[in-house]
Amino acid sequence: MRKAIRKSANLSVPVRADIAGAFSDLAYYLDKFGIEKGEVTNFSLPILMKISARIDDENGSMVVRLPDLGEEIEGDLNDLEKQESNNISQIIIHFVNLFNLDTSGLIIEVSGGGQIPPASGLGTSSAAGIGVIMCLSNLYGIHGINPCELNYIVELSMGIMGGKQDYYAAWLTGINYLEFSGPQKSLVTVKKHFDIKSKEYQWLQQRSLIYFSGQSRSSGVANAEPERKVKKDPGIIRRIADVASESWIAISDMDKGGFSKAIAKDRENRLDLSDLYYTHEMKNMGRVGDDLGYSHRACGAGMGGCMLFFGEPENHSKLEHELKKIGGWRVV
Repeated sequence: MRKAIRKSANLSVPVRADIAGAFSDLAYYLDKFGIEKGEVTNFSLPILMKISARIDDENGSMVVRLPDLGEEIEGDLNDLEKQESNNISQIIIHFVNLFNLDTSGLIIEVSGGGQIPPASGLGTSSAAGIGVIMCLSNLYGIHGINPCELNYIVELSMGIMGGKQDYYAAWLTGINYLEFSGPQKSLVTVKKHFDIKSKEYQWLQQRSLIYFSGQSRSSGVANAEPERKVKKDPGIIRRIADVASESWIAISDMDKGGFSKAIAKDRENRLDLSDLYYTHEMKNMGRVGDDLGYSHRACGAGMGGCMLFFGEPENHSKLEHELKKIGGWRVV
């Protein structure tokens, strides 16, 4: 069995806000309807999932602590196996078995520090999974891992039919323009990238406000309706993907008007895909944003969770004040 090469490893990975093209990263739809490629633009947020792993020589059991969920699992791999719907537990199991690791005294803790609302649409579970894989790789000295692809395969084995954009946002950070293509639409190409120190990232982050609607999103319900819509009009996937390049050009030029148009266009495409995208409360919040000169879109599949508002930084406090009258709270 492979033993840990160090006593501890710690790291942080960010959650993300999708900007345009989300849903066109789902290989199932691209392949089924013969769409050549998907495209997504997203950016990482200054909200971090913190992951730590250490070896306690005085404790022979493995411990997984999830303080945000109020959970602690102690025992061996069989005890983790019982957590069938917990992606963190499943990722640990697969990683340990794949590399034949000695888990004696292994203690893992994953936390968002109470910053992230439940079912926020910010790709939290994907960020946590990426962080766990990276942290265990550091602890056991395993190099050359693509944590995004490994995380994707594990979640696919759990019956989670998602895309890959969330994983790459957590791994790459910054602003990303991604393409999904190739055999079975399994290839991810990083077409363009701005890191978090770039002027483009600072421009976008300063003008973006992430607000939790007060309603947790339901992934199962939110993702059920699109298949019916896509069967009627497969071209909606191509229209969704096309806006990713438009938003990237606007970011590159730091064009406020162009970026506002792009995320509004993405929002309308998503509304064509699902009538559930904006809840009643989210529509009311969107109207508040409109009145104050903000463009907006829901994060993730919508139907609750967080909203991205884009506008002038000096108006953020006023926007936040008005949104609180409807409900929810500001995240970033």
